[in-house]
Amino acid sequence: MPDAGPLRANDPRRIGVHELLGVLGSGGQGTVYLGRNPSGQRVAVKVLHARVTENTVEMRRFEREVALARQVAAFCTATVLEAGFSEGRPYLVSEYVPGPSLQDLVATDGPRTGSGLERLAIATATALEAIHRAGIVHRDFKPNNVIMGPEGPVVIDFGIARILESTDATTVSALVGTPAYLAPEQLADQPASGASDLFSWAATMVYAATGRRAFAGEHAAAIMGTILNSEPDLEGVPEPLRALLAACLAKDPRDRPGVGDVLAVLTGRAPAEPYAMESDAVTPLPAAERDLITTGDRPVRRLLPRGRTGWAVAAACVALAVLGAVFWPFTGKPVVRAAPAAKAVAVTPGVIGNQSDDIWAVAAGQVDGRPVVVSGSADDTARVWDPVTRRPVGEPLRGHTEDVCAVTIGQVDGRPMAVTGSADDTIRVWDLVTRQPVGEPLRGHTEDVYAVAVAQVDGRPVVVSGSGDDTVRVWDLTTREPVGEPMRGHTEDVWTVAIGQVDGRPVAVTGGVDDTIRVWDLTTRRPVGEPLRGHTGDVYGVAVTQLGGRPVVVSAGADRTVRVWDLATHQPVGQPMVGHTDNVTSVALGQADGRPVAVTGSWDRTVRVWDLTTRRPVGEPFPGHTSTVYGVAVTQVNGRAVAISGSRDTAVRIWDLGPSS
Repeated sequence: MPDAGPLRANDPRRIGVHELLGVLGSGGQGTVYLGRNPSGQRVAVKVLHARVTENTVEMRRFEREVALARQVAAFCTATVLEAGFSEGRPYLVSEYVPGPSLQDLVATDGPRTGSGLERLAIATATALEAIHRAGIVHRDFKPNNVIMGPEGPVVIDFGIARILESTDATTVSALVGTPAYLAPEQLADQPASGASDLFSWAATMVYAATGRRAFAGEHAAAIMGTILNSEPDLEGVPEPLRALLAACLAKDPRDRPGVGDVLAVLTGRAPAEPYAMESDAVTPLPAAERDLITTGDRPVRRLLPRGRTGWAVAAACVALAVLGAVFWPFTGKPVVRAAPAAKAVAVTPGVIGNQSDDIWAVAAGQVDGRPVVVSGSADDTARVWDPVTRRPVGEPLRGHTEDVCAVTIGQVDGRPMAVTGSADDTIRVWDLVTRQPVGEPLRGHTEDVYAVAVAQVDGRPVVVSGSGDDTVRVWDLTTREPVGEPMRGHTEDVWTVAIGQVDGRPVAVTGGVDDTIRVWDLTTRRPVGEPLRGHTGDVYGVAVTQLGGRPVVVSAGADRTVRVWDLATHQPVGQPMVGHTDNVTSVALGQADGRPVAVTGSWDRTVRVWDLTTRRPVGEPFPGHTSTVYGVAVTQVNGRAVAISGSRDTAVRIWDLGPSS
C-alpha cells in the first residue's frame, strides 16, 4: 500500500479500538487509513462512505460479505481482521501490506516482464481462486487492488464492491468497479460472476505486461464502448500468455475458462477433464470426444497438445467450455458424484441448476403430482426447478426488489403456492401452476423477511414470517391481511420459522440471533412456555417432527451443533449432534431407509444427514458445494428420498438418501 499521508481536519482519529495514523487513499467507496491496534500491529482501516448505510439492507449485506471475506485463505490476499460500524458508517480492518499498488509500480518502473510477470499472474490467479472458494466474487479486480508487497503480490478489497450494488447506478461514478477493468456483463447491468473476475484479472495482466489498458478510451463512456464492442489491444503481451488472456477477455462469460483451468495452464498441471450429464448420470466423456466440446450449437476445438506443460500450452486454453448440461464451479473442476448417505444410489447426486447469484433458501413440494424445488436468491428472484429433468420450470418469479431470503411451499384453496420473503421487507405469494403472483405483496415488516412458513389456523391458510425487525407475524392468505398484532419476544433478528402442533393446537417455532428458540400459540399468538436455551450462537434453522410419538424441534446453530428438543416439555433430547466444522445454517426433516433423519447445511460447505433416533451421523458428509450451504429440503424423486441443497456457489444440488420407507 502507498505511504500514508497526514490525517485531515475532518478525518476521525480513532475507529473502534484502532488509532488512525494517516490516510492511505480515498476513492468512490470510501477512505483507507493506516491504523494501529491496541497490540501495536499496523492495520489498514477502510471506512465506507455514509451513503452505503442509508439502507439497512446494504448494512446487512455488508455484514454477510465480511463474514464470508474472513473465510478466504490468507495466501496472496490481505487477511480481513475485523469489521463494524462507527457513527453509522461501516468499516473494515485488514492486514496492512506495505508496498506500492501494481498501478503505481507499472506507472513508475514500467511493465512487468519475464519471470516477474509469470509470478504475478500465478499469484494473483491463486488469490482469485481462494476468493472464489469462499463464495465471493471480487467485482473490482484492478491494478490498484493488487499490492506489490515485500513477500509478493497481495489482492485487496475482495467482496467490498458487492455492498455498493444496490445503489442507483444512474451515473458512471455509481458503477460498482472501475470501468476500464469491468466485464461486459457488468457494464450491461448483469450479475457479476467468477467469469467476470477472470475478465478483470486478464485486463489487469494486460496492463502489467504493457503499461496500457486493454481497452482504450479518453473517458469512461468511451472505455465502456470499447469493452462492449471492440477486441482488446494485446500488442506487447508475450506469447503464450497473450492467448490465455485473449480467452479470458471473451465477451461472453460462457466462453471464458475457469480460474482453476487458468492456473492449470500457468503452473503446468493438467486441466480437469470435462464431464457430461447423460441420463441423469455424471460420467466422463469418451476419450475420442474429449478434444471436441460444444457450447450451444458452436463446436469449439480444445487445442491442448499432449505432453506440454506450463505457459507453453497457454495458447491452447481457448475454450474449456460448458456443455448444455456440464457444470463447472469456480475451481474449474467437474461436478463429481458425492458419497451417498445410504447404500442404494438410484438418483445420481449432482446439480439441478444454477441461479445467477447466491442462493439463500430452497423448498420442495409437488405440482400436479410432480416434484418441484423452489430456490430464492440474491438476484432478487425465486426459481422453480424440476428435480427429475434437472431443468427450470418456466421463467424466474420476479417481483421482489432485493434478495429473496426465504421460500416455502403450501396449499391455498387446493392450489400449490410458493411463498417468498425478501430483504425488500415484503412477502409474496406465487401460484406454482401458472407461476404468477397472487395479489399484492404482504407489507408490514420494517426489516428483511428472513423466514416464512405456511400453516392452517382455525381452518384458514396463514403465513407465519420472521424478520430482522425482531418480530414474528401472521398473515391470512385468503384476505391477505395481518392476523392480530406482531408476536414480540425475540430481542434480535428472527432467522427461522417452523410449524408444529402441541396438544392439538398449531404452534410456530422460531429461532434467531438472540440464541433462543421460542414457541408461539398460533391461535392466541402468545408465547408457549419459556424460550428453549442451549445454543451458544445464532439459531439459524428449526424444523418440527414426531419422534417416538412426541413432537420435537430440531435446531441448527452458529455453535456448530444440531439439537433436538421435546416440544411439549421444552427440554433437550439427548446430546447435541456434532460434526459440522462451522456454523450450521439450515435443517430439514424426512425419512430415509425407514428411519427419521435430519439433513443440515453449513458454512463448512457440506450437507450432512443425521439419524434422529440415535442422533448419530448417517454416512459421510456430501462435499460437492464450493461455498456456504444456506438452504436444505427433503423430498421424493421417483419414489426415493432425496435431499436438496442451495448454496452461495449459486448451485441447487440433489443428493440420494437411499430407499424411502
